[in-house]
Formats: sequence, structure tokens, C-alpha cells
Amino acid sequence: MKNTDILDVDHLLWRISVNDDEAAYRSLFEHYYAALCLFAKRYIEDKNVREDIVQDVFFNIWEKRKSITTNISAQNYLITCVKNLSLNHLRKQGYVQDYHNRIIKMAPIYSNGEEDIYTLNELEALLEQTLSKLPPEYRLAFELSRIEQKSMDEIAEIMGVSVRTVERYRDKALDILKKELKDYLPLLLFFNCIP
Repeated sequence: MKNTDILDVDHLLWRISVNDDEAAYRSLFEHYYAALCLFAKRYIEDKNVREDIVQDVFFNIWEKRKSITTNISAQNYLITCVKNLSLNHLRKQGYVQDYHNRIIKMAPIYSNGEEDIYTLNELEALLEQTLSKLPPEYRLAFELSRIEQKSMDEIAEIMGVSVRTVERYRDKALDILKKELKDYLPLLLFFNCIP
């Protein structure tokens, strides 16, 4: 997947609105679909409903492309659309109060606010931040195994410990990462941040 910065994404929305640019529309979809589905999880438990909501957002973008203001932030626009459609769904289902209670209890400690969605660079930074909190031996075993693709024997030799100890360190690191990044693990795996 191509890395696209915010300015390019804003330009994609402009091209969709002004030029009816289908390639820009596909690019915007490919860049944000997975992240917006994950963002919708803050509101909606059901994966199929979340995917439907995000697909509706993209459908509406194309259908209403001529009425989209071209001087807005595409990221903010997409977030607002997903949030509004999610809340509309909850209202229809009568779950708004349940959502408010749940989000207060379940807000991830690494979230800066409810409007966070993560691009590849942001996910890699989140992984790096979490890795920096690991004990040094866990981190080293994880990085040598998963990032540098070294064998257990090679890692054991580098670290000066047994293969069994290396496996234990690596497994502990994975357990911690899965726990700390549980809300973002599907995207991290999707973008191969955790090989």
C-alpha cells in the first residue's frame, strides 16, 4: 500500500469533488477503509455493521461528490461521516446510552481522543512506542525473530542464552504486544507491522 500524507488525501477528495475522478475515489477508499472500520469499532461492536457503515460513507462521498466542500480536511471529513453514521445507527437501535457508558470504561490508554485513526506511519510509531516499553531482552528477541527474521539458534547465540529462553522472551513480547495493541492488532497485521 502506498504511503500517502494528509495533503495528498485532501487532494484526492478535491479531485473526486471537482473532476469526478474515479481513480482518486479508489485511492481514498484503499487508503482509509481499514482504518475507518477500526475507528467505527469505538461505536459499533458488530464487524459487519461497521463495514456497512464505512461502505455507506464511501458510497455517499461518490453520490454527493459535487456538494462536498473542497477546502476541508479529508481525514476530518471521513471521521465525522463515520461517527455520524455510527451514532445514527446507535440511535436507531436505542444504544446511545450504552455506548457512552462503554466508551468511558473501555477507552484505550494510548488514545489521544475519540477522533484518532491511524495510518501506516502512525501504526508503526505506535508499535515502536509499545516496543520501547518492553524489557530489553524481550524486545531484542522479538526484533531479531520477527523483524530481522533470524532463527532461534542465531538469536540464542547473539543473546548468549538457550533457544528455549529466546522462545520464552519472544512469546512474552508477543503476549504484551497483543495485550497493549489489541484494538489495533488487525491493522498492524494487515500492514505487516508485526510480521
